Amino acid sequence: MRIDTHHHHKKAGENLAFVFFMNLAFNIIVIIGAFATNSMAILADSIHDMSDTISIALAWFLERVAQKDATDKYSYGYQRFSILGAVIISIFVIVMAFVILGEAIPRLFAPQEVDARGMLIIAVLGLIFKSLSVYRLHKGETFNERAIFLHQLGDVFEWIAILVLGLVLFFWDGAPYLDPFVSIGIALWLIFILGRNLYKSAEVLLQKTPDHFDVNEFKSQILNIEGVNKIDDFHIWSLDGIDSVMTLKVNVDFSRNPDEIKKEIYRISNRYHVVDITVEFE
Repeated sequence: MRIDTHHHHKKAGENLAFVFFMNLAFNIIVIIGAFATNSMAILADSIHDMSDTISIALAWFLERVAQKDATDKYSYGYQRFSILGAVIISIFVIVMAFVILGEAIPRLFAPQEVDARGMLIIAVLGLIFKSLSVYRLHKGETFNERAIFLHQLGDVFEWIAILVLGLVLFFWDGAPYLDPFVSIGIALWLIFILGRNLYKSAEVLLQKTPDHFDVNEFKSQILNIEGVNKIDDFHIWSLDGIDSVMTLKVNVDFSRNPDEIKKEIYRISNRYHVVDITVEFE
């Protein structure tokens, strides 16, 4: 039994389109601001903000692909393209974070003067743009949205840090070393948070049992159905971190209507976002 459900990918595509155009506009501001202020922290953010814009465009495209219906070539549909997007985005941003580290660490030993006033202006704009993106994505369900949401949330914290840094540098000329120090903190945060998202995405691709799925509880509910004797074979895996596929072989008492047993199994399975169920009786 197959349940067609692409609504969360359609909504994800709309959310990512909004975030893409927000980031594209802000990306231009940050690139100009990085050179105008001579701030390593802002330059670091301009580099990874460029990667933001590219990765969000990719995520948006792959969410649109994920909405396509199943074909003979892709019998389960295209939902896994969403997970593929999350993996590519996570790897890309992690690589860019290491680039930031490579640029920032040498500046710890040779700090340069920065334009604190310009940093403050750009930081305020950054908080506005990024907060709007975070708000738009905070209820997102797909791994793609989650990857971008975590990244945008990290950006909010980055711009808060840059705002505080700008205030410190504005009143204290003797602390230019704080600029590369903050950029290193930004890079380490990105590596940690996107590393976790990459790990979770890889689990889905490797067909790990979904985190939200309690196997023992599910089997207990199936065994409580009148006419079910035992479960002989059971497999479940996720298509995209939300919707799951399940195959089930059940030993039943054929004195009870098998169709009624099957309907009850479908009813229980639907609570767990199982959209494709194959049940075999013996």
